[in-house]
Amino acid sequence: MSRARQLALLVGLAFATSACWEQVAPTWFAQMKEQVAVQALEGHQPFDPPQGTIPLGGMEPRIDSPVPAFMPQAMALVNPVPATAASVERGKVVYGIYCKVCHGDDGMSNQAQVPVARRLSESGMPPPPLQAVPAYVDGFLFTKIRYGKPGMPGYPQIPAEDRWHVVNYLRKLIPRN
Repeated sequence: MSRARQLALLVGLAFATSACWEQVAPTWFAQMKEQVAVQALEGHQPFDPPQGTIPLGGMEPRIDSPVPAFMPQAMALVNPVPATAASVERGKVVYGIYCKVCHGDDGMSNQAQVPVARRLSESGMPPPPLQAVPAYVDGFLFTKIRYGKPGMPGYPQIPAEDRWHVVNYLRKLIPRN
């Protein structure tokens, strides 16, 4: 190897290894990663709301029953959200987040297509197909989504309006015959 080639190789090697200079001597230049991090709420717990306060949107009355969806006050609920295309589309989005994982795209809980439905079936608690939806009133479906039932969790975290959108979507997904 020629002397010029050796010199070029040496310069190249020196240049390539100098890219990692901060790991060789971190005192050469202070890096941001070595600075003290300021955490505004470090060591502090958030305040609890004062006793007796109500959320800004109010609170839905709770139905105390082993099966709330069958109670008269649940059956009497009327869907305040018109079944517009926008409502049905929003319901589809919410259904895709919370319901599709067990009931599938078409609501039929097909175990061949829905792995969670298959696993639940193997454990003895298969998610039922939603083919009975047309027989139920809107208030029943709304309440069933909120409270759940044996073998199905409740979803109180879904805002009430979104639950009504899901009801509208279910009406479109599984129409009355």
